[in-house]
Amino acid sequence: MDREVRKIKQGLALKFSELVYNGFWHSPECEFLRQCISSSQEAVVGTVRLSVFKGQVYTLGRESPRSLYNEELV
Repeated sequence: MDREVRKIKQGLALKFSELVYNGFWHSPECEFLRQCISSSQEAVVGTVRLSVFKGQVYTLGRESPRSLYNEELV
């Protein structure tokens, strides 16, 4: 995802969590948000390596063939 899509998705995620917390899982608004979030994830592929230790989750690495990161530009 690019920066702008990620920013919009973060705002939608907050509204989504509020709806779910308040018991509106089957509401039209929540269905709309699920579709929006799902649509934003269509191009997301790759692998994430995690470590779980004493109730904490740590990201060890991630890679994707569609990454926006370019080592040649760094």
